[in-house]
Amino acid sequence: MFRKLISNLPYSPSLITEVGFYANRLRDEDVTRRFTVLFVILAMLVQSLALISPPESANASSEQDIIRGGVSDLNDFLIRYDHNENDIKDIYTALGISRSEIAAAKSESIISSSNMYSMSRYGQLSSTSKEIALSYHRSKGGIDVRYFSPLSATTKLGQLLNGWVGHSAALGWFGIIQANGSLVTRGIPTTLTPSVSNNGQAVMKISSLNLTTAHPSHQITAKPLDKISYTLALSNPNNHTVSGEFTIRIADALEYAKLIDNGGGKYDKENNTLSWGTVELSPAGTQKRTFVIQMMSTMPSTGVGSSNQNSYDCKLTMAFGNSLTTPVECPPAKEFEAVLNQLPRINPTILIGLMACLLLTTLFFYIRIRQIRKELRIIRHNFNAGII
Repeated sequence: MFRKLISNLPYSPSLITEVGFYANRLRDEDVTRRFTVLFVILAMLVQSLALISPPESANASSEQDIIRGGVSDLNDFLIRYDHNENDIKDIYTALGISRSEIAAAKSESIISSSNMYSMSRYGQLSSTSKEIALSYHRSKGGIDVRYFSPLSATTKLGQLLNGWVGHSAALGWFGIIQANGSLVTRGIPTTLTPSVSNNGQAVMKISSLNLTTAHPSHQITAKPLDKISYTLALSNPNNHTVSGEFTIRIADALEYAKLIDNGGGKYDKENNTLSWGTVELSPAGTQKRTFVIQMMSTMPSTGVGSSNQNSYDCKLTMAFGNSLTTPVECPPAKEFEAVLNQLPRINPTILIGLMACLLLTTLFFYIRIRQIRKELRIIRHNFNAGII
């Protein structure tokens, strides 16, 4: 357009009005380009700050973490290993993974798949969900238990988890999740003899009822101030006496509710467990225990946990033999969070590179427009002076 107007101006002086109109349009576009450059620079500054100092999750740790809050790098993990923090050394030794094998692990994303198991501090699924309890000897004395659950049960299939991947002569492929220090294996570890998490020969079952609506809680959405009753049942299908233990973890429920009736059980605040102890069940006998929770008046909008993605996921999950999941009526902010979590994640370095290209392109057009405006001012001046 610029060349067309200027090349024809000597032959058609009336085009000077078109030149003036074009100059005004360029002035408006100059303002737009100027703001575009400004916003691109500001966006690059924000991305640079995010790259230099990444934001920390408001829900970055969980009681399920093997290392509360995770580790900063592999050296940090090895320091904790040397100090046997949270029995890390005892656990890895029991599994047959040596320190040198951990030190040789490479930084790599762990891709969640159906054949992977991740370790947690406490049981979080039902015994029918392939959750495996593994016992190990503590160097301080005694025996403790950690749990291996299918990674797909706590994360989405195909999700990328930051961490390190290594190889053990005894265990084969293994991974370490940076966010929680959890060990990831392909299949159930073969170096220990696992036992399915249950209560001996007693059959466990949990049922629930929303007392506010008189419907099973897992079939409807729990709303603010709803009261939900959970009933634990232990039954003996055998012809001889067996023992069973009434213990359930309620940490997940307490994110959106409070315990208002413990049903005579003892609540352990540190482990978030409700327990009635061990009972003896006669042949064909059944015993039940009941407790009640009440939903909060205002549901928190806390983000999903970065180390435990079952935390603040707008669901109440209770497991006792079987597992019940009750949907929760969460604030609108959680719906936006769900949408954002579905968006593809782009490496900040790549994003800054793309924005740098955009900045250079915008600068080119901005400088070009300013140059054309200057040329137009000279041409209009020469035209009015009679030079052209």
